[in-house]
Amino acid sequence: MREPVPRTRVAVSVGAVAALGLGLLAAAPAYADASSAQIADSVVIVETLDEGAKVTALAVQYSTELDFGDVLPDPDAFAVTANLVGSTAGNTSNQARTITHAYLNDAPERSADRTNTAGDWVILELSRYDSNAAVLYYTGVNNQYRLDGAYTVRQTADLVGDDETVPARTTTVVNTDVTRGVVDDFSVEQWEGEGSDFAYRLFQPEAVRDGEDDGTLYPLVLALHGAGESGTDNAAQLLANRLVTSWAEPEAQAEHPAFVLAPQRHPDFQWGNDEGRAALFAMVEHAKETLPIDPERVYITGISMGSIGTWNMLFDDPSPFAAAVTVAYGPGDHPGLADVVDLPIWQFHSEDDRTVPVAGVRQSVVGLERLGVDVVQREWPGNLPLAEATALQTEQWNAARDSGAHHLVTIFPTGTTGTPPDADGPSIPLNGHFSWVPAYNNPVTHDWLMSQVRGATQPVTGETSASFDVTVGIPETGGLAVAVGAGQVDLGMAELDSSLTLLAASGEMPTITVADTRPADPGWSLTAEVSDFRAGPAVLDGRYLGVTPRVLSQAPGQEVTPGAPVAPGDGFTEGTTLATAAPGGGRGTTTVGGELLLHAPTSTVPGDYVAQVTVTVF
Repeated sequence: MREPVPRTRVAVSVGAVAALGLGLLAAAPAYADASSAQIADSVVIVETLDEGAKVTALAVQYSTELDFGDVLPDPDAFAVTANLVGSTAGNTSNQARTITHAYLNDAPERSADRTNTAGDWVILELSRYDSNAAVLYYTGVNNQYRLDGAYTVRQTADLVGDDETVPARTTTVVNTDVTRGVVDDFSVEQWEGEGSDFAYRLFQPEAVRDGEDDGTLYPLVLALHGAGESGTDNAAQLLANRLVTSWAEPEAQAEHPAFVLAPQRHPDFQWGNDEGRAALFAMVEHAKETLPIDPERVYITGISMGSIGTWNMLFDDPSPFAAAVTVAYGPGDHPGLADVVDLPIWQFHSEDDRTVPVAGVRQSVVGLERLGVDVVQREWPGNLPLAEATALQTEQWNAARDSGAHHLVTIFPTGTTGTPPDADGPSIPLNGHFSWVPAYNNPVTHDWLMSQVRGATQPVTGETSASFDVTVGIPETGGLAVAVGAGQVDLGMAELDSSLTLLAASGEMPTITVADTRPADPGWSLTAEVSDFRAGPAVLDGRYLGVTPRVLSQAPGQEVTPGAPVAPGDGFTEGTTLATAAPGGGRGTTTVGGELLLHAPTSTVPGDYVAQVTVTVF
């Protein structure tokens, strides 16, 4: 399990800003010494925090490089003002911002260690607790403040370093650029296919953005926002909370590289609309067809109205999804629960949610238990320090694994919904409806969801077996045929080989997924064994079936190799290795496939033949 990550997030670099066409200042003229340096430009840095997007820093560019050694600039030597223009006097302000830290940098971005790096930028970190820190204002839906030119900065006192001093200036400079951290890494897209039209954002793993094509398949997270993020800006769903961005942040991508699909619904459109759900299903299928996505690891998550949409989609058809996280809405004792008893779902809700009462979650537990489902429930405060919350959620996951349960419910008691306290300040109390803050803030939520594989209620922890059928037909004309069905491979009609000595048919083996979460990481072997083919009393020896295994995808750090090809006639009737993971290289998720090739004697009796291939991992 991951350790809690620092709450500081780094904005995009200069190169990334330039690539987005944000118009950074051209190369500034060099001055003889720091005494002539002055502010030339500034860039607003936005980060999506637990409580929503805020301006967390202002990067101030000087006309020449500064080098203060180990002496940090004095935050009190600057004055920063935010001029925020909303729709009414109540959401309009022109007030100072609180500067908490200052340091030099060679790029307009925050530094995790807050130490000086010689350069022409002074980074002024701003308090997240300021009432005017927000990027959005709420009028029933979230609206963005225009931040271009909204921030002014002035150096009001001398900056004194080890060997140089920058005198105070009377000049006030207005920011010309804005960077939005992880948000800027999402592409802006428009869906105009089946169902309703959607504006949406798409995040792609770094390797995919860099054009790498090594055959790796990645998970997909479909994230459905709440009513407050409805709109037409195609941005509020990434700025109002961390429903979307928490899956794309560098820390999360380092652990679980994944695609993130984040549509935005129009203000007059419900996720519950039939055309809207048809569009969401179609968007997922289109993404699977056009992007390197693992079809066995497609996930769905949503908050409030997005949680309603999530449940409605699961009740429509849960089959595309491997697991779900739902927040701030429970479906009650809905008849559709019978269709999701085998789908891993983790529900989060606050006890004092006045917008969507917690009763819907509690009633869903009653309904699931009536269906014989084991639900693992826990309650703990939603404003705990991250380390404590991580430990409690880890215990709940472990309890579910120990009992074989794949439905979990976490309730945050009355008055505890809020951000976790950290080194920069105390917890920020939040509305009880905002249970998504402790839900997505906890890295265990991400680890749990990403560990789920479609068709397996628990990740592999020891030796397990599964099977699929292979069917083949010998027609009256001497060919071969395969019956197509769930869990079957279609080898098609066999044809006489050019050698005139055998009947040949081939097909792709179904994708086999192995997930290993054992901390000891002892490695594993995936083997397969085929029975004889039978058509009534007629028997075709299983050894006539050959296989060429392939490793389709593996997680970073895994060392998985495919087994050796087995030729038709040799068969794999006694257990053939499809793939092996070396000790220390098996922990994670791997998908294995391959080609099946049948060479049957020309004397084979016509008929519809069926054999079974059993795969075992140990």
